[in-house]
Amino acid sequence: MKSVRILVDNLWSRHELNKLSSRSRALRFWNSVVGEKISGMCSVEGFSESTVNVRAFNPAVAMELRYRSSEIISALNESAGAELFLFLRITLRPTRERER
Repeated sequence: MKSVRILVDNLWSRHELNKLSSRSRALRFWNSVVGEKISGMCSVEGFSESTVNVRAFNPAVAMELRYRSSEIISALNESAGAELFLFLRITLRPTRERER
């Protein structure tokens, strides 16, 4: 008979819940990774598996994020201590007046 700890550990790893929480924690470093100036002109909308979804508010910021995507992914993975992210998906969606 398996102990409860082994069962919970198996469940945890099977559903990759540990990666889910690690990814969420790693995204808390977004502002320091991209810098305050850029982070004020974009927002992290979330992630899906190994892709970080980012909303850029203007074309120049979207271009900057695309240019620095490998550096940003590396810094996020380094802050997490594991290779959790592989891609950065940037969408350009200007803010509406009500969102500002």
